[in-house]
Amino acid sequence: MDNPHITRIVIQPFPVPRSYSAHEAVTASHLNMRALHSLEALGLAQGEGSSRNRRYSEEDVRRLRRIRRLQHELGVNLEGVEVVLHLLKRLATLQQELEETRSQVAQIQSSSWQFSGD
Repeated sequence: MDNPHITRIVIQPFPVPRSYSAHEAVTASHLNMRALHSLEALGLAQGEGSSRNRRYSEEDVRRLRRIRRLQHELGVNLEGVEVVLHLLKRLATLQQELEETRSQVAQIQSSSWQFSGD
């Protein structure tokens, strides 16, 4: 018996990465310029470009917002912020590795099922 195949095409707009000036980044993250410069000096924030024309990505702004939230809403000091950010990065890496492992296991199971079915 023939199995019909269905092809589905989904068209989505490609998001254009936004770049923020330093002023726009502090406005979007609810920080001030002095705080941004302090975070850069500590290595907790970074942008691209020269110090006069530094640009910040969406990810940079999300990180700045997270730092502000940790400090102002949760009362975490800068050393704690650094630890939390490091742990969140490690957690994201481990989650990605777990998904890759799950995918590999699924492929192996699928291959072994097809092999044993022949």
